[in-house]
Amino acid sequence: MQRRLYAAGMRPISRIVDASNYAMLELGNPIHAYDARFIGEGIRVRRARKGERLVTLDGVEREFDERDLLITVEHGGHDTPEGIAGVMGGSHGEVREDTAEVALEVAHFDPVSVRGTAKRQGLKTEASYRFERGVDPDGQVRAALRFMELVQQWQGEGAEVAEGRIDLNHTRPREPIAFRPSYANRLIGAGFAEAEQLEALERLGFRVEGQAEPYRVTAPTHRMDMEIEEDLVEEVARIIGYDKIPVTLPSFFPAPDNLGVDEPFEAKQRLKRALVGLGFQEVVNYSWTSPEELSLYRAPAPTVAFANPQASDRTHLRTAVYPGLLHNLKTNLAQGEEGPFLLFEVGNVFNESETTRLGMLLSGEAVPGLWQPGLAGGFYALKGLLESAAAHLGATLRVEKEGFAHLHPGVSGAVYWNGRKVGSIGQLHPAVAAQAELPTTYLVELELPLPASQTRFKDVAKYPASLRDLAVVVPEAVPYGEVERILRASAGERLESLQIFDVYRGSPLEPGQKSMAFHLSFRHPERTLTDGETDGYMQSVIRAVEEAGYAIRR
Repeated sequence: MQRRLYAAGMRPISRIVDASNYAMLELGNPIHAYDARFIGEGIRVRRARKGERLVTLDGVEREFDERDLLITVEHGGHDTPEGIAGVMGGSHGEVREDTAEVALEVAHFDPVSVRGTAKRQGLKTEASYRFERGVDPDGQVRAALRFMELVQQWQGEGAEVAEGRIDLNHTRPREPIAFRPSYANRLIGAGFAEAEQLEALERLGFRVEGQAEPYRVTAPTHRMDMEIEEDLVEEVARIIGYDKIPVTLPSFFPAPDNLGVDEPFEAKQRLKRALVGLGFQEVVNYSWTSPEELSLYRAPAPTVAFANPQASDRTHLRTAVYPGLLHNLKTNLAQGEEGPFLLFEVGNVFNESETTRLGMLLSGEAVPGLWQPGLAGGFYALKGLLESAAAHLGATLRVEKEGFAHLHPGVSGAVYWNGRKVGSIGQLHPAVAAQAELPTTYLVELELPLPASQTRFKDVAKYPASLRDLAVVVPEAVPYGEVERILRASAGERLESLQIFDVYRGSPLEPGQKSMAFHLSFRHPERTLTDGETDGYMQSVIRAVEEAGYAIRR
């Protein structure tokens, strides 16, 4: 017996304790034995009173709250804790070397209640392990009889079993489950005979009643996983044999209400493919963080804390995606990796509610060889990459100046996707970068799903475009977006595309002025535009620019 207990990972202690453990291993129902001298007038099970304490068998004094279930013993009308129900007994009433009489308690406890108590107390025991996963609600008497049989075998004539028992068995008879062999065949995709299916259930100890379907099938009490007809179908397939199920190609006939159900997933995948195509690398970070990390990167304070965190730096759910990307950057730099770094993550954040966001990071010269120094790895490089992703997805994108706590106050803006504000873009705040020992880094964080674009089909152009260039002189503080709006609004319906190709500062321009040069492309879908028509469009553009107070560079 002792060798078998050792093999099962349990330490032999005494005949009484060993018998309770042995019966538990055999039948799955935990058993607890008390020294009868210490149970007073009897055992009572109740919820704990706030602040009650008990020294358990492991020698630790534990304090309980009102959710914990206790085993108590009564003395003179008062009851005191003697064990944690389904988890561990107390040290006061444990079986000793001089124990002469044993009171046996065999119970069935609610799995959720036991798990909650075990988690709160930080206890994992053989008993709680079994109760948490479900114990046969009708197996307590059988377990008690087995315990007494073992004690008599090992103790010999010195062990007497008292007559009678206090039985508070409140087990309800199991409700039968309707079972249709024809439905089982349809669900499995097989043609098993009706008698074969019923025999498979009976071999497992199920009681089958009825002469025709639907049959009434009652599962044994130890099969707590049997609740619906599909559970019985699974058992039929398992016992008859999965290898007996014929192999066929599935037929897909989606129900009308399922059409388009995968569109959110597909939209996310299209976005990921666009970013990967632009050179970004996807990362997947934990949703766990700490208040210190969020504070360091000026992210919103966490609102959801873990009751049982796995590490001191992973105690809360994150409120933003970008701190994880900055952590990835810092880790790569610490490993001696050289840039440029283009990273993105699509993941969930937890503020007032759970939402999905896209985070992007750029550090280093990601787009070398541009026409103007400083654009290869800065704000405009990241903005251009984001615009390229939007164009690939058929969306319009604009950035308007706006400040954010974690971004540089002069190099940041709000992102508008198809006209709706969805997030932020900008340089990581220099103070944050210095405190975190990070290089100059640029970030994007957008709320998903992004506003959808209306897809329109357009034939390949049959007629040539008319091309014109125009340079507009504006004060240094005027953003590109304002000039673009003027040009688009005045160019007319034949404007096909507008693209900036140069920004110039210097002589002969006055200080504080800059020249922005654009390519304008005009096209008619049914014929070739004449030079006169195109010149007319350009005159309208020039008038609009001058009326706005700006000049045309000749």
